[in-house]
Amino acid sequence: MLFLRFILIGLLIVPAFSAFSVPVDWSGELTLDTDIIRGVRRTSDSCTPAAGSQCITDEENNGRQQNMIMTLNPSIIINDGVTIKGELATGTSRTSQVGDDTTTDSKSGSYFAQTTSSGLNVNQIYAEIYADTALYRVGRFAKNFGLGALINSGEERRNRYFSGYEGIEAELKLGNFYLTPAWTKLHTSSNPNGKYDAYETSLYALYDNTNRNLKFGVFYALREVETESTLYGANTGSQEVTLIDIFIQKNWEKAKLALEIPMVSGNAGKAYTNEDADFDSNAYILESSFEMNTQWKLNLNAGYVKGDDGETNSFEGMYLHPNYKVGKILYNHNLRGYNNSAYDIHNAAISNSTYAQLEAQYSSSEWVWKISALWAKANQVASEGDDFYDHEQKSIVTAAADQADDLGYELTTEFDYMWNPSVTISGYLSNLFVGDFYSFLNDADDELKTQNVMATGMSLSVKF
Repeated sequence: MLFLRFILIGLLIVPAFSAFSVPVDWSGELTLDTDIIRGVRRTSDSCTPAAGSQCITDEENNGRQQNMIMTLNPSIIINDGVTIKGELATGTSRTSQVGDDTTTDSKSGSYFAQTTSSGLNVNQIYAEIYADTALYRVGRFAKNFGLGALINSGEERRNRYFSGYEGIEAELKLGNFYLTPAWTKLHTSSNPNGKYDAYETSLYALYDNTNRNLKFGVFYALREVETESTLYGANTGSQEVTLIDIFIQKNWEKAKLALEIPMVSGNAGKAYTNEDADFDSNAYILESSFEMNTQWKLNLNAGYVKGDDGETNSFEGMYLHPNYKVGKILYNHNLRGYNNSAYDIHNAAISNSTYAQLEAQYSSSEWVWKISALWAKANQVASEGDDFYDHEQKSIVTAAADQADDLGYELTTEFDYMWNPSVTISGYLSNLFVGDFYSFLNDADDELKTQNVMATGMSLSVKF
């Protein structure tokens, strides 16, 4: 029904613009996916969730979900110098859960059910203005930098999130150099007096030499959050944070090496802790590949994402963008969300981790098969008698026992079948061998007996 609604909207809008001789191009994505996960609690033991504990609500140990991702991207050409672009989507985070809005009519009998309409969100709407000196973007738009580990525009298939900004930016090209200064507002309220605002000033510099197959970029941003802003929650106070993100990528005939290093510093207020804290964190994200022949390729992805130790007034944790996924279970699902609606199932950001993933990829004209092995450990864990930081529940807790750093390892087989240039069918089978990190109950006399997690999934995506 939602898809038909979009088609009807398009049929109504396009003639209206055509009457004024304004060309409109449409693109977008419709994806239907399903995931079935056995062992979402990572244990069969009964337990009571608490701060610092790895216990998940004892409701159901299996999870299943079916979702629809629907986005429309109109591009309206006003004239040779101006184009209006945007993104329309339904549901929260571009996602509608199948069956979520279904209602029944008691007068029509027990076999009548109808899915009600869901809201249409304007995620992005901005003007691109072409001038002799630069390309200007004005409005609500998304940004991307490097590997998308921290700043991600959400342009890949099945991406549910994006780094959104509202303001103005200018893209200047000087030979192989690109400079993009920007001023954007991130948050405000109905009281336009300034103390509820959050805004960011940034400069993105990129050197892109196609002859040498070399890219090098730096993203610098200063984010200021005023005292009463609720961008990071109520009563978190003012923040002034500096981001320096470095990216380098080198391609050879058969190999690729890319590295991104985001570094965050400044004053984080009470965004992560109960008291004002300084921000001092970083991460190292590596992606590499080697083409063995025209069909086989080896990929190696690795990362070090800093965690907070809970011991000082300086917050040292880092959370990557939720679009940046490694594996299919460990960093791909927030397993707490299957039994507790306070957590978003899909919002599983990599944090407090050192990981490595080795992947073999086979490609043909229609098929892509991947077999991968992922290993991970926690950088910061609880130590009896000391404070530690619970990165999932974002709280500081005093440890009553020691915690292991083994997050486990994950084996995955997945495929993409290109039915035609617009339609892709995907599937996966993954098994997470849960590490002892998740046996922690913050109890000196007890711990959980861990249980492996198995997940399968299928999706059908239409890009147009």
